[in-house]
Amino acid sequence: MAQSEASAMQDLVATLKEVLPSLALTPDKIKEALKPYVDPALEAREKRSRAQNRQQFIELMKAKLERQNACAHKDKNQRWAICLQHNFPDRAPRGICPLCELYIQPRHWDFKAPDEKHPEGEPFIVPEHPLYHVVKELESMS
Repeated sequence: MAQSEASAMQDLVATLKEVLPSLALTPDKIKEALKPYVDPALEAREKRSRAQNRQQFIELMKAKLERQNACAHKDKNQRWAICLQHNFPDRAPRGICPLCELYIQPRHWDFKAPDEKHPEGEPFIVPEHPLYHVVKELESMS
């Protein structure tokens, strides 16, 4: 009987040696257990929604550009509809067409998107808008 108990005990210890490492709570297992549940259906729906929103944005931007290109920027009396804006630090006036939301700016500095060579973005000069002469004309009359 003592021998059968000893062999049973050895079997139990051998089984525990195999099982215990898989039951141990390691930092990786704890991190994995604390991760929130991600529903694949919800992920797919959000991905479709983002793609649809991106497509709608692109279509709206195309429609806005077409509307701006077709706009005469004049009111019903054939006067310029462009409104002047003066609240800029460089004191150069800007214009905006309220009919098509066209923003008319003078020549100014802007920055390209950041990259490895230029982490803050590369500065470049944006030429003045082709209709900026109208803004200058309206500014001289006001």
